Amino acid sequence: MASLPRIVRTSSLAAGLAALVAVALPTTPAMSTAAGFNPGVIAAYAIAAPVSEAASGLVARAVIPRGAACPNIVVRVSGRSASDEVVMYGRNLPATTAPAFEAITVCSARIPANAISASVMGHPIPAHMPTRVRSLALFSDTGCRIKPPHLQDCADLSSWPLASIAESIVEERPDAILFAGDFFYREAPCPPEVQNWCGSSPPPVAGLPFKDSAYGWIADVLLPMAPLLSTAPLIIARGNHEACNRGGNGYFLLFDPRRDTTATCAPIDGPGGLTAPQTTPTPTYTVDLPITAGRTLRLAIVDTAGGIDSQADAVADIHRPAFVAAAHLTTPRAGVENWLVTHRPVFGFASPEMAGPPVPFDPWVGADAQTAASFGLLGHFDLVFSSHIHIGQAVQIPGQPGQLILGNGGTLLDPLTGYPLPTTGPTDAAGQAYPPPVSAWIAPRFGYAIARPNAQAGSWRIEVNDPLGRQFARCGVAKRQIYCRDLPR
Repeated sequence: MASLPRIVRTSSLAAGLAALVAVALPTTPAMSTAAGFNPGVIAAYAIAAPVSEAASGLVARAVIPRGAACPNIVVRVSGRSASDEVVMYGRNLPATTAPAFEAITVCSARIPANAISASVMGHPIPAHMPTRVRSLALFSDTGCRIKPPHLQDCADLSSWPLASIAESIVEERPDAILFAGDFFYREAPCPPEVQNWCGSSPPPVAGLPFKDSAYGWIADVLLPMAPLLSTAPLIIARGNHEACNRGGNGYFLLFDPRRDTTATCAPIDGPGGLTAPQTTPTPTYTVDLPITAGRTLRLAIVDTAGGIDSQADAVADIHRPAFVAAAHLTTPRAGVENWLVTHRPVFGFASPEMAGPPVPFDPWVGADAQTAASFGLLGHFDLVFSSHIHIGQAVQIPGQPGQLILGNGGTLLDPLTGYPLPTTGPTDAAGQAYPPPVSAWIAPRFGYAIARPNAQAGSWRIEVNDPLGRQFARCGVAKRQIYCRDLPR
């Protein structure tokens, strides 16, 4: 693995301003063809994709300033002495998203099978999916929240530690990175009273029925995650902050691994003006990660971006086919263990301090919808990895796969206290119910996790670390059970 630049663990505000100014500079076609003009790359990375999209299981992305031509990927392929160049093509910008993303061009290409190295304008990116997994990085819910009344100091790494978490993950040198959704949080202008916290934060573009923009994604994701994005293949589930009326347009432009998906959340132009389309699940797919000869981890990626936690209504019916597909794609096979990766947890509970409608308080987050959508379809899974709740949490329901929640990747944490073990299990509107949990671990702290396979099939050890890479908890997964404990301080 090529060495990667370290980032300084100081305020990212000045660097963020510099990057935004650089991208905002006018770039014309004449400049892009002028001799010696090199606009550079804002970000370059590789995303795990269904094999129907790329035989290698990997697509490359490069984000460049508007007006510059897409670069080629320089690739070394096994068995060839010379490098090849793979042409990257710009992903289409839907007309109804203008002008939110017109400052950038997002370029994409499939990485060839048997590639052993790859780079974009001198920036190394992952060239292949891992041939053997020794460690996986897991984290989620990363953006800086500035939507009143919930405010976060984006200029202070103790308040918004995403840059530190990104650097610490790079230092772990994982073979792949699992992200369970919610990149984008800059959904409102920075309030006047906290300009020193988020004065440089790009506000939503007026008149558009969604919240994100190129500048917002640079500030919230591409800049603070820069070293991490190119360190290992990214395996991504879409979060509710990437719903079509929020950050969905940027998500599909930047991080959805499939071709021809950029219009998924594009506003609909009708008699009443632009409206955001309904957020519906994208097709479920799987990613296979070899561990040892005869042992493979299969990840089923289920899109649960849509819906409202406190309302089941039609959301369960809309999400049910995605879980049916996940069950079908993970039919038991010798040597294959299965994890479900989806943003909204199936078994995750909140603190009563977050009580609101409905009344009385139901601690199970999204239980009606997720319980109904997935009920009876989890028997193939050894673990469910999710986020959405802004803490670390592990929950064990009898007879079900262990649930690991890591929604503590940088965004404002949920209440730090008050998580009693629920005395009843999640129940859906039709009366289908799970038994009460037998155990739960709660960690209301920022951080990430590193999962390493044990020698025994289906057995994993998971280190939970703070933003500076210091381990504060240890988890184990075996026989579809998860158990965690805090380490002595």
